[in-house]
Amino acid sequence: MGSDDNKDFPSIQEAVNAAEAGDTVYVYNGLYMENIYIDKEISVRSISGKPEINIVTAKNPHDHVFHVIANNVTISGFSINGANDTQKAGIYLENTQGVMISNNNLSSNRLGIYLESSNTNMLNLNDVSKNEVGIFLNASKDNWIINNRVKMNSLGGIILEASDGNYLKENLLHFNTEYGLMLSNSSKNLMYDNYFQNSENVGYAGSNLENLWNMTMSRETNIVGGPFIGGNYWTGPENTALCVIEDLDNNGFCDASYDLGEGNIDYMPLIRRPQLFQGDERSLTVSLLGFALFVFALGIFIIKRVMGWVGDDFKKDNK
Repeated sequence: MGSDDNKDFPSIQEAVNAAEAGDTVYVYNGLYMENIYIDKEISVRSISGKPEINIVTAKNPHDHVFHVIANNVTISGFSINGANDTQKAGIYLENTQGVMISNNNLSSNRLGIYLESSNTNMLNLNDVSKNEVGIFLNASKDNWIINNRVKMNSLGGIILEASDGNYLKENLLHFNTEYGLMLSNSSKNLMYDNYFQNSENVGYAGSNLENLWNMTMSRETNIVGGPFIGGNYWTGPENTALCVIEDLDNNGFCDASYDLGEGNIDYMPLIRRPQLFQGDERSLTVSLLGFALFVFALGIFIIKRVMGWVGDDFKKDNK
């Protein structure tokens, strides 16, 4: 392990302990048996940026692999596994803001990524597969979950519990056993341009109000190759499209809305056009316009992170 001042350390935790706020801990390729506790504003990155050759496995399987209690932390470029006890996670954020979790593979944990009372964090470009639950938010608001692959988790892909105002976009939720997405007493979340393919795509518990499943139509290549952004793509486990109404105006949306139950409606469900969608999910790419939107969103996130701005609603909630 190395840090910004070029000192080497025998473990990731020792490098974290020696780091000061604002430092970056760079991790050499290898296998690490550790449970890492981060209590300062630092970045922890693999040097190569290749998760498959930077593996962190829980030394103590009864604890989180990464446990973060500081704001403005970055964790990027790792395969993270081995947190096997109840409610233990590959990455656990506790009362954090402005954390970036990007380009990681999380598997064989009870929970892949777990946010507890954590707001305005970003999860993007992670592969979260073969855990019990992929991504779990509890009492967490205004987080951005963008362009993640959440697949083959045994109890659910993404769970929002008592979590409002979160933003889910361009995620692949495939072959999760019970639900792709579970909402439990969670309201005012925005979920669009996601690809759902699960035996049960959405489940509900408690009261879930004013969730939005589409945005206003805008010209940008969507997740299944159509010409406009709007709602989500819905299909069953056998790849049978759940929206089969014709697209007479040729805008890439079904001409009828899709009822998700309990008052949740996608008013602009996507149609997949084979001639526009090349390859399977492994070759799915984001369009230039989509990438530009992501860069814009990332810029806003970074501004929030640096300036400490978290929005009027969050401030009101914490008065």
